Amino acid sequence: MPLPQPALRHQDLIITLFGLYARPPRDRIRIAKLVQMMGDLGYDAPGVRSAVSRLKSKGILVAEKFDRQAVYSIDPSMAETIDEGDVRIFADTRPDSSGQWALATFTVPESQRSLRHQIRSSLSRLGFGIAGQGVWIAPAANLHEAEVVLRRRGLDDYVDFFVGAYSDEEQLATRIGQWWDLEELNSRFDPFLAAYVPDEKTWDKWLDEAAATERDAFRMYVPMLTMWRELPYSIPPLPPEFVPSGWNGPRVRTLFYTAHRRLSASAERYVEQVLSE
Repeated sequence: MPLPQPALRHQDLIITLFGLYARPPRDRIRIAKLVQMMGDLGYDAPGVRSAVSRLKSKGILVAEKFDRQAVYSIDPSMAETIDEGDVRIFADTRPDSSGQWALATFTVPESQRSLRHQIRSSLSRLGFGIAGQGVWIAPAANLHEAEVVLRRRGLDDYVDFFVGAYSDEEQLATRIGQWWDLEELNSRFDPFLAAYVPDEKTWDKWLDEAAATERDAFRMYVPMLTMWRELPYSIPPLPPEFVPSGWNGPRVRTLFYTAHRRLSASAERYVEQVLSE
């Protein structure tokens, strides 16, 4: 049975590969080896090279020469973001905000109004909902990542954050339903489930097949991680008592961590083999 191959952007997979396998002490990947690994995932060399060029222009990757070959590493400015991401992505439990909420407000001079969209987009991608005119809200557990991301993008001077509890517990469920479109949030789990769990029997077969060889473990694990790693950020860790029935967060988290435990070590051994050749 062929393993699933979800349609993912070259850039997203490449970021996953560098985030996993280009960390100290091995912090560089030769372009030829990156092309080889992406080929294992079904992506051709021209597309890989084009995506690498775009990531370089965005300040995510840095190029250099090593033994007269092109090698790439993660830009040092990304190090904190990636390290913080490990905590959110690989923790096997959702973060607990202990009833605390983070509020964000921002003020941008008229001469720099284009920054407003960047701030709104950043907050939305970090799981913030809209609490009112110019006021954004998220569980307090999301605050630190927001501060890191906005600082890296040079936007932190325009944003003020506050942390506190919501005073009317009886109205909180209603307010959460106003601050976020919960049905839309829950639908963000659908692509993951459609790609990997068309039915429970197929999921089990794919997982067993991927675990059989190191290369297949790599081929299943890296795309799955790429699909998963955005979800703990864009979908806020709302108190479980306030999400609707049928909420797929716990199910998708369990599926990913089952695969992580079974496949990640084998996938890394495969990469070690490729990079050492």
